Amino acid sequence: MILCLLAAGALAAPVAASAAKPPKPPGQQGVTIKPSDTLVTFSHPVVTTVSVKGAKAGVGVTLQRRRTTSQTWSDVETKTTDHKGDAAFTTRPGANTAYRAVARTTPEQTSPEATVLVAPLVGFRVSDSTPKAGQRVRFAGTVRPRHNGRRVAIQRRSSTGSWVTVKRTRLKAAAATYSKYATRVRIRRTGTYRVRLAAHADHAAGVSRERTLTVG
Repeated sequence: MILCLLAAGALAAPVAASAAKPPKPPGQQGVTIKPSDTLVTFSHPVVTTVSVKGAKAGVGVTLQRRRTTSQTWSDVETKTTDHKGDAAFTTRPGANTAYRAVARTTPEQTSPEATVLVAPLVGFRVSDSTPKAGQRVRFAGTVRPRHNGRRVAIQRRSSTGSWVTVKRTRLKAAAATYSKYATRVRIRRTGTYRVRLAAHADHAAGVSRERTLTVG
C-alpha cells in the first residue's frame, strides 16, 4: 500500500508542475497609440502619443506610418520613453495615414493601428460680395495638395440649413503643390456659399470657409 501511494505521488508531481503558469515575460504589458486628432486639414500637425504600459524611461519606440491606400510601412522617427513610459511624435500627414508604434521591449511589441484622415485645404474668394440681383460673380480659389482633374462643388446653404450644389467646376494645374479653380455663378438673392471637394481614396472631404453674398 505504501509503495502504491509513493508511486501515485510520483505520477502526480509532473502534472502539478505543468499546471503552474510561467512568469509573465517583461515587456508584455501592452503598447497603445493615440493621435491628437483623427481628422485634420492638410498641413496641420498631429501629435501622436505612444504609451508603453509598465515601462520606465529609456525604452526605444519607433513610430511607423503608411498611406491608407498602401500596405507598406515606413519608419518616421525613433524616440525613448520618459519616466511615465510615454513618447510623443509630431507629424504633418499629407494624405489619409495609418500609424503604429514598435516598442523595443523584450520581446518586441507593436501597437494597434490608428488612422488620421486628412482633408484638403480649400481656398475660396469672390470677385464681389455685394452684387446686384442677377449679377454673375467669379468664384475662385486653390486646393492643397493638388488634385488636378477632380471637380469641386459650389454650394449654397438652403433655408433648412442643408447645402445644395449650384455648380461644379474642374480643378486645373497651378503649381507642384496645389491646384486651382475658377467659375462664375449668377447670384439672384442674398445667400451663403462654400466650396467642397468630395472625399476619395486618399483624402477626406475638403470644405472651404463660408462666404455670404448680400444682394444690394
